[in-house]
Amino acid sequence: MGSAPPITKLPAVLGLWIALAVFSTAMASATPAPGWWRVDIPLTHSYFFRYVPASLDASRPVPVVLFFHGSGSKPFAYESFVQDAAEQARCVVALPKSASDLGWGTGDDDQTVAETLRLLRADMTVDPARIAVAGHSAGGSYAYLLAYTTRSGYSAVFSLAAHFYAVSAVADPAYKAPIRMFYGTADPNYTGGSYDALKQQWIRLGVPWEEDIRPGLGHGDLPADAMAAGFLFLVDKAYPTGGATNPCVPDPAVLCLGDRRFRLDVTWRDFAGLTGTGTAVPLSEESGLFWFFAASNLEMLVKVLDGCAITGHHWVFAAATTNVAYTLTVTDTTTGAKAVYNNPLGRASPAVTDTMALGCP
Repeated sequence: MGSAPPITKLPAVLGLWIALAVFSTAMASATPAPGWWRVDIPLTHSYFFRYVPASLDASRPVPVVLFFHGSGSKPFAYESFVQDAAEQARCVVALPKSASDLGWGTGDDDQTVAETLRLLRADMTVDPARIAVAGHSAGGSYAYLLAYTTRSGYSAVFSLAAHFYAVSAVADPAYKAPIRMFYGTADPNYTGGSYDALKQQWIRLGVPWEEDIRPGLGHGDLPADAMAAGFLFLVDKAYPTGGATNPCVPDPAVLCLGDRRFRLDVTWRDFAGLTGTGTAVPLSEESGLFWFFAASNLEMLVKVLDGCAITGHHWVFAAATTNVAYTLTVTDTTTGAKAVYNNPLGRASPAVTDTMALGCP
């Protein structure tokens, strides 16, 4: 896991529910103690800071906000900005570190995000419908790019002083995450046209949006009341789970196939003993990819096909180009049935061609 860091506060001027009555006590005791904690991510040689507010209701699945720091900064620089907002919104906050000091979207950033969520889930019961993304400057841009160019199931976006990047279409056909934008009128990203361009982009894409514009504030000015309002906006939104017939919620580590009926995830272990989860890359309603170590190094193609008219079952086909140990799990969220495929460490993975994988009730 991680170790408690020396927490340095910087001045603010720097820029699914199952028998809760039975399990509420266990869930509360399983949630980490309030406060800050550093969690290392061995897979990507990164880390994140986690804040659990004293106000958190640990008797139920908890909402999570992933907050991405700005270019040239570090996660700890935002602790004082997000702490009070998290207390008011009663949510857990994770502040991951980017691979490059120049911003987000390079190196292993996508895997760092996926590992951050995996490690959070290992320590607490996360509400899968209320995982939101936020960030300042370059981190704010990365937040909306994650939400709209991937099918990751984020419930809402809060961008602060973000730069404009074009989004041609919302990748998730099931949901357009609402976004709240904050700018000061002395911010170059406000005066230089990013704010106007983003607003027009959300209108064109049909993305629900709202704004908080503050006269005279610059790029690094993040008022406490603006942060609190943004976090409250985030926790008020929920990704639609789709009801009993298609409850799969997309996630950086989850593929949802077959009209979100089938949930696919992969865990792996390499020769050094490192473990992790595959990062999902959706391709279509029937197929997708996973990568383990880098987005440029794809490990697995997997398909779930409707073979009910032929064998009376849904088929699972998979091809992995790896000799690390992995477990691919395909869950039929309608019936709860699972098809599990294991590859031992050191074996070149054979193809999976299972035409009797999951039934067709």
